[in-house]
Amino acid sequence: MVTKTGSEGVSVPNPRSSRYLRDREGYFSDEQKERTFKESRKQSQNLRNRLETRPVRARTLSYFDDVMAFGGVRITELAEFRQGGGKVVGTLCVMVPAELVGAAGARAVRMCSGHYECVHPANELLGDAGLCPLVKSTLGAKMVSSNPLMDNLDMVVGPATCDGKMKLAEMLEDWVPVVMLNVPRVKVGDTTSRLWLEEMKYLKHRLEDLTGRPVKRKNLAREIDLWNRVQVIWGQLSSMRSGPRPPISGQDAMLVAQASQLDDPHRWSKKVGELVGELSEMSARGEFAGEADAARVLLAGSPVMFPNFKVPSIVEESGALIVHDELCSGQRLLSDPVMLDGSSMEEMLVALAERYFFPCTCPCFSPNDERILRLKENIKNLHVEGVVFHTLRGCHLNNLEATKIELELRDMGVPFMKVESEYDEGDIEQVRTRVEAFVEMIKARRHFNRNSQR
Repeated sequence: MVTKTGSEGVSVPNPRSSRYLRDREGYFSDEQKERTFKESRKQSQNLRNRLETRPVRARTLSYFDDVMAFGGVRITELAEFRQGGGKVVGTLCVMVPAELVGAAGARAVRMCSGHYECVHPANELLGDAGLCPLVKSTLGAKMVSSNPLMDNLDMVVGPATCDGKMKLAEMLEDWVPVVMLNVPRVKVGDTTSRLWLEEMKYLKHRLEDLTGRPVKRKNLAREIDLWNRVQVIWGQLSSMRSGPRPPISGQDAMLVAQASQLDDPHRWSKKVGELVGELSEMSARGEFAGEADAARVLLAGSPVMFPNFKVPSIVEESGALIVHDELCSGQRLLSDPVMLDGSSMEEMLVALAERYFFPCTCPCFSPNDERILRLKENIKNLHVEGVVFHTLRGCHLNNLEATKIELELRDMGVPFMKVESEYDEGDIEQVRTRVEAFVEMIKARRHFNRNSQR
């Protein structure tokens, strides 16, 4: 177990026996490992095939398909980076600052898994069918080495947001050094901001220990500027979804957003700029995503991790278009720039701490009124006609907040539907039936409102 010694010094992980899996090599058969690998690759390819066959889709999006490809060229680049002495840091949450990782000379990658087959190894070990499938899939992928990304990590950073993520980080210590960040759950009071700032300082020292390089002020300023520019170009892409006929689907927007957590940020920004240019040309030619009368839907709730695009796929196959989301795997990844009030190391760390804490609307926080305020603002500004609130089975925090959000939206007169799903395809038709009825209701409501205004 790694023990914190405060921001002035950092202890080194001590090798010891595994706590969760005594025989890491012999627990699973080669057959199961091979099956998990093949099924994970197949699921990724199936999603790519569905996205590529959409009637209207920008050609530039094929680049982001390649970035997210299972065992693709980006994984090869990361492996080569490590062979040259570089370090790769896996993150389990949107609250880990990529700027700080980059300033230490490392590469940050989001490691949350959306692969269905990876759930089964974790189920065998833990025997908890009710545990969050995202947690089980991420753990299972590492247990049987079924995802090449998982084998190219030198450290994992796990903010203690929900209980599942907290224990997942602990279990991953059986394979790779883990830095746990203590996330204050209550956002009010002076102690909250001070505690999170100390966690940023602690992470800084752990990253320096990992790479052997000090985080210099000029390097941190450079990385902050880089990721602020990433957010500017993402804002340009996001604005193209606000018009009456967006030229890009919600699924493709999520693909691009999640690619930012794996790709080189310089190259990602360049390709998003090219994508924005192509989408502008498509709009001028009258080429748009979705049907002309598509229902404008906002997707909220639990994270939707590649390639588990089951719910957004069903929504957009049912006559709707996702014009916005409030997911920590989508829009929230790149929506809040770092606001600097000075250039000293202390001032930059304070700015990072504020950016990765206060704007975050994760349901682990209380009070979490900003989530409601942002939802209402986006519903109004983007002319959203209905909200689909997606919860993963076992995501208790989002299930709890869904009730509060539904009541607030009911007062606004905005249709709301909660969809609970697992990491498998067994519930596809059930979910599809409900979503199709929801979309038809939205369209009928729109038709009624137009007629009543005549």
